[in-house]
Amino acid sequence: MPQQPIRWILRLVLLWSVWRMESRFGSIAFSFPRSIAKSSSSRSIVSILRQQADGIVSDVKGKYNSTQVDTTSQISSSKPIHQVDTNSVDIFNNIVHARYACTRFQRYQEPPINGDNTTTTTTTTTTTAATASLSNPKVIEAALQCLSLSQRAPTGFNAQPYRVVLVHESNRKMALSQYCIGRNADRIRDSDCTAIFLSDKEVGRDWRRFQDFLVDNMEDGSANAENRAKTRARRPLSKAALNKMRVLILLFSSGYPFPRILARPFSFCLRVAMSIFALLGRILQRLRQRLLQSRSSIISKSILKILPSNLILPTLSSSETWSQKNCMLVAMTYMLACTSRGLSTCPMEGFDAQGIRNTLGIPRRFGIPLIVSTGTRYWGDDENVDDVGVRHGDGSLSSPRYPMEEVVFGNEFGCRILCPS
Repeated sequence: MPQQPIRWILRLVLLWSVWRMESRFGSIAFSFPRSIAKSSSSRSIVSILRQQADGIVSDVKGKYNSTQVDTTSQISSSKPIHQVDTNSVDIFNNIVHARYACTRFQRYQEPPINGDNTTTTTTTTTTTAATASLSNPKVIEAALQCLSLSQRAPTGFNAQPYRVVLVHESNRKMALSQYCIGRNADRIRDSDCTAIFLSDKEVGRDWRRFQDFLVDNMEDGSANAENRAKTRARRPLSKAALNKMRVLILLFSSGYPFPRILARPFSFCLRVAMSIFALLGRILQRLRQRLLQSRSSIISKSILKILPSNLILPTLSSSETWSQKNCMLVAMTYMLACTSRGLSTCPMEGFDAQGIRNTLGIPRRFGIPLIVSTGTRYWGDDENVDDVGVRHGDGSLSSPRYPMEEVVFGNEFGCRILCPS
């Protein structure tokens, strides 16, 4: 048996035994076993330590109360960090409150009658022949502007792991509606367009494209001067920095440079290994915190020198989850942009993803987290309700939400947050 593993095992056993000895006999112990607490001498030691701990807690509370009062007075007397445009705040608040899920859309124009199809009217949302309406070109143009604006949504490492398919032709809307459930199919047929948001689960396969994108947008890149003037140029990155960014993107996403039959098991094993290392890191972090509390002893200082200072690893979810988190930021930005332009939207998830993928020719590397129908809301006077009992609103009344104190907490989960006066 090689000697190097034996030495490491002996070192770990020695460290563990020293730590146990210090916890039993040290001046400031981590914890006292029950066997020690039973003796009379140890009871006196425990009582003394408890008295000292109570005194420390009272001192900390007094310091906390004094600092809290000083902080509140500083907040009340200090000037704002930056000037806030109240008009911009009011406009944004109005947009957020005006956005709602439109359950019924106004049909722009009926398609021409073909053969024996029944003539339809613009006053009904469910036509006799269940045909898809024609789309308003102005709405399509506004939706494209909103999609362009939604690209400003933040994404991890600016990798932009998403694509969007805007369906606006009547035949494509009709084909898309066949794989939507209930009234979702009517919304797709009646709205002017529907944005299909796609999350890229294998963004690492586009590394060459992303690398060229980074290099072209550096301060000394080959991008034209007009684009560099409108965007924030990144400082030049070395080859090592680019490789580091690639490794980080592959950690959170997928798309490794080998066949999928090997890439998926490798991605799963990598996430399991990272979970194990993260668990060990949390254990070592707790040990480090306990040692920091008793760093007055020589043994604790020696152990702290051995333990690494940075022990926290990121939690890696699946590549689909990571790409969907980034994609949803883009979808929310798109819906707010549509609201600012007077367009109504309805995010939907009741659909057959595989059917939509086959109909629109979407590669399997892309997930479909949601689709958003976009158009003009229905202006009729009838009081029809949705298939789940939701009334067709006009956006004048906001849908209810839970009280803020049940959703937003301060400092700890479940603690009520108090705004400084």
